[in-house]
Formats: sequence, C-alpha cells, structure tokens
Amino acid sequence: MPDLFQTRAARDTDIPFLAPIAEATLFPGDMLPDMMAPGLSGDSDDLWLVVEQDGVPVGFAFVQSEALTDRTWNLRAIATSPDLHGAGAGTVLILAVEAALADARLLVIDTTQTPDQDRARRFYGARGYDHVATIPAFFGPDEDKVTFTKMLA
Repeated sequence: MPDLFQTRAARDTDIPFLAPIAEATLFPGDMLPDMMAPGLSGDSDDLWLVVEQDGVPVGFAFVQSEALTDRTWNLRAIATSPDLHGAGAGTVLILAVEAALADARLLVIDTTQTPDQDRARRFYGARGYDHVATIPAFFGPDEDKVTFTKMLA
C-alpha cells in the first residue's frame, strides 16, 4: 500500500494550492509568493517543502537558518489543509524537514499561547520538541511567544 503523503521541494506552481492553506491556518495567502521567492530562486538558503496527497499539495513547511549561530534553523511556518489535521500530513512534513536539515544542530519553533495554537503546541511536544521559553507579550499585549526546540545533531 503506498504512503498516504509524500514530501518534496516546493515549486512556484504550488502557490495556488498553498495560498488557501496559509490563509486558513497562519497568515494571508497573498503573502506566500513574496515569502517563497528567495528560496525558490536560490537567492537564499530558505527551505520550502511541500506535502502532497495523490499528487496535490496539501501543506507546506518553511525553514530558515539563523544568522550568527552554529547550525541553528528556525521553522518559520508549517501548515496543512485543515481537513487533514490529525491525519498524519503534519508529522510526515516535520519529519521531512528534520531529514532535510541533516547537517543542522538545533531546530527552533515559535508559536503563541493563544487557544488557536493549542493543537500546534501539543503537536510539537508529541514529536519530541521541548518547550524552552515563553516571552510574555512578545507579539502583542495579549500574545506571548512560546518557543520549542529539538536537538537534531
């Protein structure tokens, strides 16, 4: 039986599929083309991965290296289609990120304490990420920054 989800490097033709997912889960979908451009063009070391189901993009991950660090990367965004939450697409995607960062030492993930991020915080904890910090009012007066990390090497 074939795997339900496959991952690969993102392409610009994925944007029409990924923009509605971004819109539904993280940020305005019209931000995606400009966000993806440096990584897709090779002008940066940004890593964009896509998870597919039956050849159709159903999620994405965006990772950047942290300047002035020893092989530390930051997972800036990870999202799957809301109708697939809990189906394993996110797990396949984050495992692909970790595999793609074979030379990385540390992966950092930031989220918030808000109720809409409860699922994300549980997801990271269940996949071996440690909650290492909370910075009160970081994103706004009522929105803390909640940081998770995982040693990769």
